Amino acid sequence: MTTKAVHNRPPGLSPNISFGTLSQFPPSTDRSMLGSANQGLGQAGDILAAHRSVNMLFLELENFFAFQSLFGDHLAGQILAAAELQLYNAAKDFFSDNCLHLERLQNGQFLMLCKQIPGAEDLSDQALNLRLRLKNGLRDEALKLTGQSFNVLAGYSVLTMYGDMGHEAALYNALCDAQLRARGHLEGIQPGVLSEFRAILENLLMISVYQPIVDLAKGKVFAWEALTRGPKNSVFHSPAALFDYAEDVGEIFALEKACREKAIHSFGPVEPGQKLFLNIHPRTLIDPAFSPGETMKLLNAHGLKPDNVVFEITERHAIRDFTTFHRTLDHYRNQGYMIAVDDVGTGYSGLWSIAELRPDFIKIDMSFIRGIDANPVKRALLETFITFSEKIGCKIIAEGIETATELSSLISMNTHYGQGFYLAKPEYPKPGLALNLPAWSAAAPRVAEETRCSIPIRSLAEPAYPIEPNTIVRDAKMVLAGDEPISALVVARREKPLGLVMSHHLDRALSSQYGMSLYYNREVTRIMDGSPLIVEADTLVEAVARRATSRERAKIYDHIIITDKGSLLGIVSVQRMLDTLASVQVEMAKGVSPLTGLPGNLAIEQEIEARTLEAEPFSIIYADLDNFKVYNDVYGFKNGDNIILLLAKILTWALKRHGSPEDFCGHVGGDDLVAVTQPETAERIALAVIRCFGRLVKYHYSPDDQAAGEINGKDRYGVERAFSLVTVSLAIVDCKGRINLAAIAKRSAEMKKYAKSVDGNSFVRDRRGFLSEEGDAELSEPVCSPLRGEPQEP
Repeated sequence: MTTKAVHNRPPGLSPNISFGTLSQFPPSTDRSMLGSANQGLGQAGDILAAHRSVNMLFLELENFFAFQSLFGDHLAGQILAAAELQLYNAAKDFFSDNCLHLERLQNGQFLMLCKQIPGAEDLSDQALNLRLRLKNGLRDEALKLTGQSFNVLAGYSVLTMYGDMGHEAALYNALCDAQLRARGHLEGIQPGVLSEFRAILENLLMISVYQPIVDLAKGKVFAWEALTRGPKNSVFHSPAALFDYAEDVGEIFALEKACREKAIHSFGPVEPGQKLFLNIHPRTLIDPAFSPGETMKLLNAHGLKPDNVVFEITERHAIRDFTTFHRTLDHYRNQGYMIAVDDVGTGYSGLWSIAELRPDFIKIDMSFIRGIDANPVKRALLETFITFSEKIGCKIIAEGIETATELSSLISMNTHYGQGFYLAKPEYPKPGLALNLPAWSAAAPRVAEETRCSIPIRSLAEPAYPIEPNTIVRDAKMVLAGDEPISALVVARREKPLGLVMSHHLDRALSSQYGMSLYYNREVTRIMDGSPLIVEADTLVEAVARRATSRERAKIYDHIIITDKGSLLGIVSVQRMLDTLASVQVEMAKGVSPLTGLPGNLAIEQEIEARTLEAEPFSIIYADLDNFKVYNDVYGFKNGDNIILLLAKILTWALKRHGSPEDFCGHVGGDDLVAVTQPETAERIALAVIRCFGRLVKYHYSPDDQAAGEINGKDRYGVERAFSLVTVSLAIVDCKGRINLAAIAKRSAEMKKYAKSVDGNSFVRDRRGFLSEEGDAELSEPVCSPLRGEPQEP
């Protein structure tokens, strides 16, 4: 018998382990690996000759041959690759240096040889642990690819050389024994593991953790889902391992009962109206041993009622007797319990079956939510579910929210409730929300054209994943479906973007009738979008949004490529861009500047109006930048924003240092700011501002421009000339009593005009006296006292 030579080894494993057909890492998903299992057990024979007696562990993906015939070699190869990776990791975690050999046989069968170690756990327990590890590890991958999960068979034997018995005979006998045990499914009768499981059940040693379900419209916790973990440092710590084993040994109902008791007992106090979601197997509800009366007693003992409880039924479990099941559901509904259907979209039931169940809640599986911000197909599916839920009178819960853009997409689509790590992880005791739901949620669906936003698209750029034009589609697909799935690849040559590959477009092309044949082994340029939206980094977000939303419908959610002078800088999703615009819009509506965080026009008007109603005099200081447009043209919007931020920080600082706690600072918009203070402190504040600004602003220029004290730019008439560095002009207007806001605006405009006529950093103050309700003196020109500040420490 022969086997492949070993060239690469999984990182972290002992160099003493030999590998049969598992010689590639990471495991290949190529069709070329399938059918290679007949290369034999030659290395296993060599190991037997060296050790005389070793432990053999055998694992098999049940009915894999039928799976391969039904779904084809490509999907079968992906499942085998995932299984190989799980066994690599299991060998490292469970056996370390004691694992001598791993090999893939045929039809989804695997073999592992390990040293016999005195005092090690029972061989049957080792086989069971491997089985649970492989079954749990394959679950998500299999469901994602096919909508089905695999059962894993596991067997064991001791491989020993007796007398003159040859290697092949010993291997054959041991393999037969292991396969015979596997056909019995091991059925959980091993005393070590079974006793541990019994102890967990009888002593309620499982751990209940709680994850909030959030009302996305109100931003408050609506309910808590109770989830179960096994004891730490136990083979049953994973909930999948715990429940799979319970099914194997026929104890699923007993385990669920224990979990319900633990969840209710540990739940603790809740706010009025909050609910507790309890996971329950469909067959549990119709099992004669299930007594809702016991659940009722538990609830009463902990101050809860049936209308606090939602039974969450997973769609992955088939419901065979719908008549009895519906009758049972009606019985529990009449007692006040509510019903949720979990994992919708991944299991056996269709929309009609869900409608027949008449659930109060439909939980959308995380596979639908992942990447929904960039995938129009998933958005369309969720919109269908939302419409469907409203027709049958139930609510949608989106599971597995992990990013800000996924959350904002769900909010913009009017999804009722959300759950996921981005909001809060399951913990005990009940956790608080990881964030406050953004105030901009209500404005997320508004169109970008209604928003004024001077933020350059550069500030939203995220890292791009560039690939060469000669990259094969197969390799591009593997990158997109990696451990951290990404939604887009940029095709670029020497940092110059040539095209874009969106994950959902690629999947659609490959899933067409001849897609795999046409594209899979061809260069990515055959399938990429050769005319994506490419924008320069200093383009305003508002302008990019208009171009993005005016694209053809099929590309409206495709990412935008951002370049810096033609070279690839990054990408940005449409959702993130619209989120930013919505955030700006809401902040402006709330009266807060998105740039400086200072109160905006609405708050400024309210502050001045409140001051006019008081008898006490007050002073308004208007701040405006000179030569700012030229600076923006030369240095760009981002640096221009930094100048505005500098002025805002200095003005705020000056009010705190020289003014009083009642003083006010606001951002009118652009480069205009305003402060409200007492007349006796106004000049001291203004002097501090112009001195500090004059000292610091030069550091926002290049060394050459600092030395020259000027920059070249075009004036409003398009004429090229030299301009001095940016300066600040301040105008002080003194007010008293009930004054019309229009009168204040008129006087302020006069003073600002005069202030800007004075060169350098300066402030002016109107000496005509207080602007008051008696009226404003009509003078041919304002009487002012201009003062100039030197750029020194105030």
